[in-house]
Amino acid sequence: MNPKANEVATELRKLADALDKEPEAVIVTPNIYFSCSYQGDVGKAAFLHLAKVLPRPLVKKPTNDDYWLKGGNENLKVELYIDRKQVCVLREPAKPAVYDCPSILSEAEEAALGPF
Repeated sequence: MNPKANEVATELRKLADALDKEPEAVIVTPNIYFSCSYQGDVGKAAFLHLAKVLPRPLVKKPTNDDYWLKGGNENLKVELYIDRKQVCVLREPAKPAVYDCPSILSEAEEAALGPF
């Protein structure tokens, strides 16, 4: 079962309190990652809600299959992820590339290559 926002916030406060015990310790930039994929409508609703409430600025970083919102700064990175199919409508499927390649070898040279 997925936690509620206040439950996550409570755990983040515990983490912040633990870090405050050693305020001068150098830490590698942490990354908070929210994955909303594979959760069906619950995941989509969570993604849309988080997209509204996360601190700004956020940058959209869609790829072929994924949809990312990224934010944060040098002290803390935040990433929000969902499968692109859950939030986008496919308007035109990808088309295979079509190449026109002139022969670079003579017929005799190609024949000498043998089977691959």
